[in-house]
Amino acid sequence: MKKKNSITTILAAGLTAAALDIIGAIVVYALVLDVTTAQKVLQSVAAGALGKAAFSGGWATAMAGLAFHTLIALIFAAFFYLIYPYWKKILANKWVSGFVYGCCVWAVMNLIVLSITSGKPFVFNLTFFLYGIGLIIFMVGIPISLITERMRNNQ
Repeated sequence: MKKKNSITTILAAGLTAAALDIIGAIVVYALVLDVTTAQKVLQSVAAGALGKAAFSGGWATAMAGLAFHTLIALIFAAFFYLIYPYWKKILANKWVSGFVYGCCVWAVMNLIVLSITSGKPFVFNLTFFLYGIGLIIFMVGIPISLITERMRNNQ
């Protein structure tokens, strides 16, 4: 029964974070900042695995980007689920825990993963940093923390 609860918790946290984050990214980058389109937001995720060809693949590669994005969110949720017992001892507050985890996720994605997949070093831009880290904290870190806390305590 515990394995089923673990999977349910990871799925709930990961799928929620994936949905919130991609909706947030589309709203911020396509609508608020008006620097791209929803399709290109999704294709940019696919480009991490498919390279520049992702941008010429239309909605097919955009949907591949959504699938990759969801997989990444599930991995971050699973990792949080695994470290949760230790993390909770260090950061007892679930809100602070989510905030700090969001910062860690942002750092991993922007300083390591995106630099490796794009082949370009990280370039700091205050506007994109504030929007980007805000999205990850409030759409990924905090939801994963809150859902994991609630569901693990109900097991």
